[in-house]
Amino acid sequence: MEKFHIKEKSHEFELSYGSYQIYFTGGWYIKNLDDIDIKLIDVETNKIITLKSKDFFGLRRQAYISSQQAAVLAFEFENLKYSKLRLTIKNPESLILKRYHPFLIMGNLRYPNNIYLEQILVVIK
Repeated sequence: MEKFHIKEKSHEFELSYGSYQIYFTGGWYIKNLDDIDIKLIDVETNKIITLKSKDFFGLRRQAYISSQQAAVLAFEFENLKYSKLRLTIKNPESLILKRYHPFLIMGNLRYPNNIYLEQILVVIK
């Protein structure tokens, strides 16, 4: 599992063959995902790996990472061989991650809505 802060904007790591998911941690609802530019590049071949957006009518799968952090699944991808990869994120400040889904009114009244950019982690697992 790879973790890094979204404000870093770029992160290099190594992954073996398999299917992987990219999560944003800290909240249950993500907004403006289309406003950021995310690219996953194989460093050795400079080939861009296709990221598949994972949503169902605007709803995204939610999970716990390390059994404590709320996370929203943003993308999935296939890695066909052991590779050194670079994930770059342009314009991360436009991403809005909320602690609760807008339909949960009580949660939105009790806690601040948006997660600060400094608190958002990108997790690849």
